[in-house]
Amino acid sequence: MKTTIYFLIYIFTIPFISFAQNKQCAISGDIESYIDRFDENKVDKNKNGWAHYYIPRGMADTLTVKMSCVYEGTQTHSPHTHHEDEAFYIIKGPVNFHINGEERILDTGDFVYTPSGSFHNIQRVGNDTIKYLVLKRETIQSVSKPYKVGKSDYTFEDCCYYISKDPEWIKGTASHIIALDKTFADGFEIILERAIDKTENFPANDFEKDKQTAVYIISGDAEVSFGGQHAILNTDNTFYCPKGESYLLKKTSDEPLIFVAISTY
Repeated sequence: MKTTIYFLIYIFTIPFISFAQNKQCAISGDIESYIDRFDENKVDKNKNGWAHYYIPRGMADTLTVKMSCVYEGTQTHSPHTHHEDEAFYIIKGPVNFHINGEERILDTGDFVYTPSGSFHNIQRVGNDTIKYLVLKRETIQSVSKPYKVGKSDYTFEDCCYYISKDPEWIKGTASHIIALDKTFADGFEIILERAIDKTENFPANDFEKDKQTAVYIISGDAEVSFGGQHAILNTDNTFYCPKGESYLLKKTSDEPLIFVAISTY
């Protein structure tokens, strides 16, 4: 009798397990709702240039992605500080970057992290237009205390990665650069990737349910697969993968695919 009951329970449970698994893999809405296809005609103008949010505040619970362009004056903000930490990827340089009283010239392709509580700002060098990604760990409501930094006595050099001068990156071969280590930034991770093989999928690492990721395409074309749907991403497009979901990215054009993956845990 017990055997019969267990068998019936098993038979009736299978469809619900299968349904739950399918629901877990499905996404709400069309894949395009997770993609921002940049259009300079739709940017938000300001006195010194313009800004555009790929991932606006509130879309991801602890992450925003913005592009800033400065072609008038020298800067959008004087040196300032806040509890949220953020990072900058230079799309078009050179720029003059300031952290806690120290300054460095960063070029196109370079990366810098500004820990919580640090005084920082970015300025034009000369009269050339500058463009940069602002990758910020922020929530709808301001955080009540600073995010931790893995090194209390950090220096400017600890926060900066001169990607434009990296010998391996200059070669133009396949590259995987951890621009921001999540152990240093307490769960904030930024990876720069150059893919030259059409058969390789990204991310290659295992699925992590507590991780959310935004992918910004620096150059090249890629197919993103997400929740059973597919879409083509081009230069200046951004894709957002929420927590509890997974995605695959694959190069589709003959030119190298270069992208930055921004994750928070």
